[in-house]
Amino acid sequence: MSSAEDLPTLEQDDQLAEPLRRVAYEAGMMLGLEATRDEQAYHRRRLTRHQYWLNGYGTLAGMRVTMTPGTHDNTADSLTGLQLRVSPGTGIDGLGREVMMHESHCIRLAQWLAAQPNERLLEGYDSDAGELWLKVTVRHKDCPIARQPVLTRRINAGSDAVQPSRTADSVELELIPELPPGSPDGRFKPWGSHNPIQDELPTLSGDEQQTLTDLQASNAIAGRQLALHAQLLHSLEDSGLSTRNLAHELENGARLLLARIRIETSDPLNTVVNPGLIHINNLVRPFLATASQLAWLGSQNSNG
Repeated sequence: MSSAEDLPTLEQDDQLAEPLRRVAYEAGMMLGLEATRDEQAYHRRRLTRHQYWLNGYGTLAGMRVTMTPGTHDNTADSLTGLQLRVSPGTGIDGLGREVMMHESHCIRLAQWLAAQPNERLLEGYDSDAGELWLKVTVRHKDCPIARQPVLTRRINAGSDAVQPSRTADSVELELIPELPPGSPDGRFKPWGSHNPIQDELPTLSGDEQQTLTDLQASNAIAGRQLALHAQLLHSLEDSGLSTRNLAHELENGARLLLARIRIETSDPLNTVVNPGLIHINNLVRPFLATASQLAWLGSQNSNG
């Protein structure tokens, strides 16, 4: 969950409809702490918005979820040492922020399950199928580091006050009990914190419809692209640039799905942690398609 240090950045990054402002430097102007913060925020938020609107969200490479050990000689034993692992990798979260994992991360599943409140685990339990569902997510998170002494700003605040002198880019991995969605939504969803694009074409003017019809007749691929552009013209009319994230659900909007885990169990409150009963699906996550990927796929199609 978001910490006190992380929440301001999370709230700021969610404000996609807020015009950015940068410091206007002039000779003789006195600039203080707020000016420095505004300057930093301007540049990082421009980059974040570029990634959100133009690149989208998803995994670029790595961040594969696995379990160790991957097998066992029977399905009756509960292995207290079984670990869920996320490999190094990189991607973009639901608010357009870079997530970069330079090393593997792991958690002991049995200990994690034992620490969860009963009602929380039951949120991911399918009693009809006898399956406990978990999802693994990641998002960007600020990490205050390098604390150093600072001058006190209040009377009797102490003589050894310290504050972090740096904010490191970090990630937050979460394991969340959640039933999988029903039938997958096949609509185009280019942005993590906005609704999918509606399948049906909007109402077009006579000239617009004629332009689309003529192009579809002469070039089918270009016609499909223009039809998508017509849908995108109307895609933000309900909410504008604002995200659909509520104030108390900012973390959920920022989360990037990595995998869904299905555990066979008749008792979710006393789950047998065994590799033979645990199934991990990494391919339910969103992926990002880079220009090099599309060029390679195009060359393979032409060669085929």
